[in-house]
Amino acid sequence: MAVNVAASAHVPRHPESPWFRAWYAACASEDLRPGQVRAWSLAGRELVLFRTESGQVQALAAHCPHLGAHLARGTVVGECLRCPLHHLAFDGRGVCHPPRRLSQRAFPVVERHGNVLVFNGPVVLFPPPQVGPPALRWRAAPPVTVKCGWLPLVTNAFDIEHLRTVHLRELREPPRLERPDAFTLRLRFTSRVTGTGLSDRMMKALSQDHIRVTLTLYGGSLLAVESDLGRVRGALLTSFLPHPEGTQVTLSVASAPSLLPGLAPARLALSRWLYTAFLHRDLSVLEGMRFQPAGAREDPVLRPLLDFIAQLPEDPDDAPPG
Repeated sequence: MAVNVAASAHVPRHPESPWFRAWYAACASEDLRPGQVRAWSLAGRELVLFRTESGQVQALAAHCPHLGAHLARGTVVGECLRCPLHHLAFDGRGVCHPPRRLSQRAFPVVERHGNVLVFNGPVVLFPPPQVGPPALRWRAAPPVTVKCGWLPLVTNAFDIEHLRTVHLRELREPPRLERPDAFTLRLRFTSRVTGTGLSDRMMKALSQDHIRVTLTLYGGSLLAVESDLGRVRGALLTSFLPHPEGTQVTLSVASAPSLLPGLAPARLALSRWLYTAFLHRDLSVLEGMRFQPAGAREDPVLRPLLDFIAQLPEDPDDAPPG
């Protein structure tokens, strides 16, 4: 699908902390064991996540519809979460057991790329992302909070001029924008290394100075980065979650499996180091930034990005006031 570059650039209704009808990373899969319950907040709502005895992850509104007890203090019993106050139990659909004229709001949830992903809305508008081939090995890192809004972080990823000035890369050919559907924007480019740091030299050697990158933004909340260095292929999934102090960012890093099982952890560690070394250059630059959309209107990549973001469905009931 062609991107309309001629359209005027816009920003979301809440540019610093928009809540989209989209998938959000709630926690690492390995941090939610069978029988465990944990509280989580999404778009001003309190939720609970729990893993059933069979290993399924479910997400429900946090307060029992009977008298309002917090279900994070409940207990997993079989495939249900039992309220701590009167022992009413709710399954992953929100159905009460034993049957009563009560139901609990349930949220769509999947496990993907080392994360538990929750959809912000009762109906899934688009499927969760599938990044790279299924054989990739994924590991989610603990979330970090960056003291700036969500929009600077997203536009930073698509900023080709920033790629040249801060990340010391030069494009080998014009970048290509794609719109697979209304909820997905993709940027492809091939770059060469102009930096001389250790990670730069390693990237240059591994890729023979042809770094093929695919950036894919899903619903405004998840950004996938797939890199092809020739000898090494890797992937990164970044989750953006609005936070009172800025934006909470969760990184999940993947690497291709190794023919030698003992080398798999080393390859994953190498991928993580290369990605984090690349992204570390952004942290001090983005702290405290307030995005100025006027500066993006003449950019051939940032302008379509803002047009894409402007048409994404936000949560009208629970978005922060602005």
